[in-house]
Amino acid sequence: MRARRRRWLPDIAFEDCMVDALCLRLVKQPETVDVLVLPNQYGDILSDLCGGIAGSLGLAPGANIGEQVSFFEASHGAAPDIAGQGLPIRLR
Repeated sequence: MRARRRRWLPDIAFEDCMVDALCLRLVKQPETVDVLVLPNQYGDILSDLCGGIAGSLGLAPGANIGEQVSFFEASHGAAPDIAGQGLPIRLR
């Protein structure tokens, strides 16, 4: 993957790491990460983590990009049925 990426995108910085180290980095230094490219399960888990860091799962949309098909997801927990009604957010 690394060699293939260098050929396709030589001007883009690339770094790979273990998912547990990435979680710690996202919590302690989120400003050091611009884009994450992850397999499905890690992407789902880390999008929830990033939403929590930002203050709400409703702030973490996702994109699933494949070789032949791609799809994009609305923010987790966006609750469109109550959007715009001015209802308070309950903190438990």
